[in-house]
Amino acid sequence: MKILMVDDEPIALNSLQRLLRRRGYKDVEICDQAPAAVERIKSIDFDVVFLDLLMPEMDGLQVLEATKPFCPHTEFIMLTAVDEVDTAVKALRLGAYDYLVKPVDNERLVLVLEHAYERKGLLSGLAGASSGKPVALSDAFASIITQCPRMKELLRFAQTMAKSGNPVLITGESGTGKELLARAVHEAGPAPDGPYVPVNVASVSESLFESQFFGHVKGAFTGATMDYPGFFEQAHTGTLFLDEIGELPLSLQAKFLRVLEDKKVMRLGNPQQIPVDIRIVSATNVDLDKACQQGAFRLDLMYRIKSVHLHLPPLREREGDIPLLADHFLKKAALRHGKETKGFRPDTLEILQQQSYPGNIRELAQKVETAVLISQEEYLPPEAFGQEAPPVPTFARRLCSLKEDADLHTAFVLRQSNGDRNQAAHILGVTVRQVQRKIAEMKKEPRWQKLFDDIEVAGR
Repeated sequence: MKILMVDDEPIALNSLQRLLRRRGYKDVEICDQAPAAVERIKSIDFDVVFLDLLMPEMDGLQVLEATKPFCPHTEFIMLTAVDEVDTAVKALRLGAYDYLVKPVDNERLVLVLEHAYERKGLLSGLAGASSGKPVALSDAFASIITQCPRMKELLRFAQTMAKSGNPVLITGESGTGKELLARAVHEAGPAPDGPYVPVNVASVSESLFESQFFGHVKGAFTGATMDYPGFFEQAHTGTLFLDEIGELPLSLQAKFLRVLEDKKVMRLGNPQQIPVDIRIVSATNVDLDKACQQGAFRLDLMYRIKSVHLHLPPLREREGDIPLLADHFLKKAALRHGKETKGFRPDTLEILQQQSYPGNIRELAQKVETAVLISQEEYLPPEAFGQEAPPVPTFARRLCSLKEDADLHTAFVLRQSNGDRNQAAHILGVTVRQVQRKIAEMKKEPRWQKLFDDIEVAGR
């Protein structure tokens, strides 16, 4: 994140610069003259600008008015010692993100900064989508398989926010892919070559917490036969992923918070402080806001780890992703177990899409792998998933030719995909052009007219 602080008082500037650098914001520039600030804002792409209101030559509102039209994606935060409603309203109308009255609480200032940067990332993604040129996802997100518009929008936002290096909190039900997204955030971040250290917080006992996270030196306690760098040190210059952060015992949260604030750790048995430069990415299926209200989680710690919030939707809400993911897991399982399984029967896909999946993607993957193992058929039947096949449609309750069977299969897939040619081609394992040719052939037959009327009515 690139930050500029503009104030005519050098002491205030230096104080704020030191505060932000202690909090991990390294790219913080200062300027004590308003005209010079205007030139810098116009020529440099700052993410967030802090503007003092009362300055000689030009006040903060004049600086805002002179620069905002030239850098619409920069977020401005006004700072002033005078709490005037009219001035605050004017600043917001000119495009300021927020208006803070001095003296500003440090936590409040950092929180507003993080929210302003989060808003900048969101608006940038929306601007790309509205221009017809959505932001392309980098290779870091290639392992996340989806065609759901909601998921794609989330990933574009995650990619934008990943570049900031700020702490990220990923929430969602169990099995939605939080760890996969965490690794993608690391790889899309400012230090992709740094270490990535995943830790399941729930698996670390309270008695071993300090030793595991902070490390220890030889002889620090019985059984400490050698020096051990803790998780914080292991993740130095990289990312520490804290899975199930909501399970962190309340008694240890203060110690954890101190390391995040000071960016230093002390190994057990050694009073020397060791600096650590890490990015924290956390994940939980616990409602942390509710946990804070109940006193089970510290509010200041939640603010520290929740600079950027990414919420993964459950599988049942990911439009069109169940057939896509099922096909992906089938290919992986068939390759891993040396099976000749090629796909799913149409009625099997229909059944899979009707299920709720409380275990989400993990549950779907396990079901598909089990079905691949127990079935001897090339195309998995409903029975492989412990389901009975649905009744055969009346028009198919007879022997039919291969062409008729292919037509029925194509018609079923087109209806299930709501006429999406790309999705149908992927499920059928053919090219989009082949699907288009098949549709052209079927349109010549009256029996398929209603199907294509429905698809056209749906606008697909």
